[in-house]
Formats: sequence, structure tokens, C-alpha cells
Amino acid sequence: MSNSKNESDATEQPQVDPHGEAMADPADEASTDDLATLTAERDQLAAQLQRTLADLQNFRKRRAQEMAEARKSAIETLTSEMLPVLDNFHLATEIGQQTGDAAVQSIRDGLLMVQGLLQGVFERHGVREISAEGELFDPTVHEAVGIDPDPQAPSGKVTAVLQKGYTLEGRVIRPTRVMVGGGSATAEREAGESEAERD
Repeated sequence: MSNSKNESDATEQPQVDPHGEAMADPADEASTDDLATLTAERDQLAAQLQRTLADLQNFRKRRAQEMAEARKSAIETLTSEMLPVLDNFHLATEIGQQTGDAAVQSIRDGLLMVQGLLQGVFERHGVREISAEGELFDPTVHEAVGIDPDPQAPSGKVTAVLQKGYTLEGRVIRPTRVMVGGGSATAEREAGESEAERD
């Protein structure tokens, strides 16, 4: 037993170099190098994982944005094609309003119902009518077709809507075609032209 005890004591004692200093155990050096290598690999993989997750998140955002743009474009295209139909409903209901005939009135009521359904579909998809009558002329949403010759018409204000305009989520699909009041400006311009003709 004493032999085995001496052997175990010999293995537990640190090795000493010829100068009397303790030498590092080669197994400890190898495990320290392995640990440093594994730590560096772990850090590299963690950084790579973070970059991959960031790329995935950016991809998802781009994809969602592209899908929203595609949806918006499809709605805009379909709306542009359907607006003439809605325009014809507006015209038909205005004409039907002018007659007192009961049969025409019932047809007008049916047209108004279909018109309301169509407008409801547009509104559910973000298409909004541009308000214009009586408002100041805004060239970003209104298209001036002419100047109202009535001298009493308020200058710079929309006096008549000739064709309704629409927006989709704030972007103009079609501007409202309007007549704009010239008021005194129109009268002054006409007076100026008259004087020029006399000279």
C-alpha cells in the first residue's frame, strides 16, 4: 500500500524545472487553448446568428412593404377602371332626379342602391372621394377645367364639380375636375382686355 500511496503523491506533485520553479502542466495549457478556441468560435457563431436574424427581420419588413405596395397598386388599377362606372351612376341618378315619373324614380332608387354598394367597396379599400364644392381651389387635388364667368362667384373657390376625384390612402388617383370662381379678377381681366382692344 505504501507504494501506491507514494505513486499517487508523485503524480499530484507539480513538476519542477532544474532551476526549482514549478512547470505548467501540458494538459492544462491544452485545455486553456481549447477553451479560448471554443470561446472564439462561440462568439463568432453568436455574431453570425445575430446577423442572420437581422437579415431575416429586414427581409420580413421588405416583404411586408412589397406586399402592401402590390395590394395598393392592384386596388389603384381596379379603382381607375371602375371610376367611369361610378361616374355613370352619378349621371344616371342626377337625370332621374329631374323627372317626376314614378317608374323613373324607382329605377333611380335602384341605381342609388347599386351606387352606394360600389362606393362602400371603394371606401373599405381606402378609396375616398375628394371634397371640392365651395372649398378653396387646391391644385394638388383639383383640376381646373374653367373659370366660372359669374362675377358674383367667390374668387379662388370651387363653384361646380364636373367630375368627382378620388384618393387612395392619401394619394390622388384622379383629381376632381372643377370650375373655379374668378369673381372680380375675371371682371378686371375682361375690363383690361376691353381697354386693350380699344387702344
